[in-house]
Amino acid sequence: MVLKRAAVFLVFAALMVWGAFETRKPYPGHTRVTFRVKDASGRATGLRMRVTNTRGEYFAPLGHMVRPDAARRSAGDVILGDGQEWPLEVHALVYDGTEMDVPHGPYVVTGRKGFEFEPVRVAFETGAVERKTVEIGLRKFEDFEGRGWYPGDTHMHFPDPSGIRYEMECEGLRVCSLLALKSGYRDARPGEGHFQNVEHFNGGRLLPVSDERHWVKTGEEFRHGLWAHLIFQNLKTLVWPVSSGGLREGGNGGYDWPMMIHATDDAHDQGALVTWAHWPYPSMEAPLAMALGKIDSIDLLTTGNPFEHHPVLVEVYRMWGPSIYSKPPLEAYYHYLNCGFRVAMSSGSDKMGTNPPMGSARTYVKTEGALSYDSWIEGIRKGRTFATNYPLMEFTVDGREAGDTLTLAPGKARVRVRARAVSIEPYDVLEIVHNGRVIRTVRPSGGRNLAVLDEVLEVDRGGWMAARAWGRKMLQYGETWWKMPVMGHTSPVYLSMAGRPARAVESARILLEQLGYLEEFVRSKAKMPGEGERQAALGEIARARKIYEGLLARE
Repeated sequence: MVLKRAAVFLVFAALMVWGAFETRKPYPGHTRVTFRVKDASGRATGLRMRVTNTRGEYFAPLGHMVRPDAARRSAGDVILGDGQEWPLEVHALVYDGTEMDVPHGPYVVTGRKGFEFEPVRVAFETGAVERKTVEIGLRKFEDFEGRGWYPGDTHMHFPDPSGIRYEMECEGLRVCSLLALKSGYRDARPGEGHFQNVEHFNGGRLLPVSDERHWVKTGEEFRHGLWAHLIFQNLKTLVWPVSSGGLREGGNGGYDWPMMIHATDDAHDQGALVTWAHWPYPSMEAPLAMALGKIDSIDLLTTGNPFEHHPVLVEVYRMWGPSIYSKPPLEAYYHYLNCGFRVAMSSGSDKMGTNPPMGSARTYVKTEGALSYDSWIEGIRKGRTFATNYPLMEFTVDGREAGDTLTLAPGKARVRVRARAVSIEPYDVLEIVHNGRVIRTVRPSGGRNLAVLDEVLEVDRGGWMAARAWGRKMLQYGETWWKMPVMGHTSPVYLSMAGRPARAVESARILLEQLGYLEEFVRSKAKMPGEGERQAALGEIARARKIYEGLLARE
């Protein structure tokens, strides 16, 4: 059955990109070019590519858009750039057998397929011929899949399933989650809005476009405009009402109920994974949900620079008040880790149209056993991950991998830290972070931007340790919303040292302040179905407050 679905997909892809044109002759004075795209094993595959002439003019494959058009949400095309710092560029997602008509002359093909294949650059000249074939052979830049690490996108709303499967092939992805959501109308009454992708939810089963190499399921983004946007992956049933609160989400009746902690319980009861979408925008409910153990991972790199608090999103989600709202996303995450909350690192593109590319930010997961959608999700739950928009990373502490716990004797402990990063795109540093503080830095070198660290480092407290690789170069995914530096970040290795955990007083104070902000909102501003629900919410906040107060008393 799997092979049958794969065959159906390949037939569909071929018809979509060239079948309707193959019996026609090219336009007079043009050559019809056929692109044969193969990986190192000779398997037909796809990639994201751009064909230009000597003047830099772009030529589109048959059936693809020629110039940027924000109104055309077309699977098979990607628009890069922001139109200001970078010019807008159309890139075509193509499969083996794609055709295009070009005037006679010289051309260059440039292309990318994910983060593990070498960038493509192939020059060709048509001559005055009617047809020409251009061979594009893909070679591995670094084989992380061969080591059991599999890339996927946790978060997308576009395109539909058949388009997702097609784009996965071209972007080098193995697992994708298409998310249902609800948005309110601009001039709606409370509760009114429109749903997206609900029609593709099929009871938690793999979507029919999946095959033995690509795994796709529909999940959900449960949203509140102030409290959180949460991703539920591997659901068996949707968590209703899919959104809560007023506009922009258009929750049921406009009520701030259910809270995120109630929605996460529904998801966890089904065995689903709960991820904080585009961390930390928005995050009013974060100190509550984190303290009560409701969150499995955060999606970093999805939106904006993790070292800078995003000015646009601060306004969109009205993130004013507590001091943590002025801190960058990465620092906010570190405060939760310092409090002892175990939350893995993940990422997704939040793709809603032709920009950004699918998997622009992605999660690499080390699975136990063969890859499947379920094993990939469980790998995130166990913290066997790194999030990246190019750097490929390896990291161990005394042989323990991300997600593991290493027990240390009290006092000063010496641990052997091994880290490695390699990247198609350049970055500046590979860093080891212990309890939020950088304790070792190495710089990459060579054409592969390779950085390697293998040292014995001394720590005097438990807590956590992670590796990150990042640099000043910004990726041209367009506008401030998706603009981000080249970066990768591992999930933590947790360090257990009796009587000497990570110092948590500063973090607990900051998060208690935010919890108080949530408490005041629930007490005086939240729209609840009744007083019973308000008191229940305040009771949960009181539970979380005791946890943070316990951290203050610990030191």
